[in-house]
Amino acid sequence: MPPSPLPQSQKPWSIAIQNGYQTLYQIYHTGSSYVETGNVEAHHLQQYGNKIIMEAYLVVLLLTESAEPELLPLEWIEQVSTEFTIIQEYWTSAKNEYVTSSIARGSINLNQFFFRLAANITIPDHIYSICSGKCG
Repeated sequence: MPPSPLPQSQKPWSIAIQNGYQTLYQIYHTGSSYVETGNVEAHHLQQYGNKIIMEAYLVVLLLTESAEPELLPLEWIEQVSTEFTIIQEYWTSAKNEYVTSSIARGSINLNQFFFRLAANITIPDHIYSICSGKCG
């Protein structure tokens, strides 16, 4: 479900309000289009969830600060905030479901994953300095 549309107003909304809403809608549309493809990966879902936390909530906060002078109803802002919380929870649960099903199918082999990580670790040799008492 996309974010609730801007409420009706007697005068057109300012550019700041319109841009804020457009940003929220774009965040929703980009993430939901990806989820609807059905070909999802956990790290992408995590990125979209983070985008809500880092960008959408910031826009909601800015809309809240400008609500009074712009005559933007706080009820609408609260509703949009709740909608994005639900969307973020849905994307997080989809990510967790993807990881769980990938492990169950065997497409993610954690033992092999951690073995590869351990194989790439090298322990450096100690460096010894020998003082000969001569320069150079």
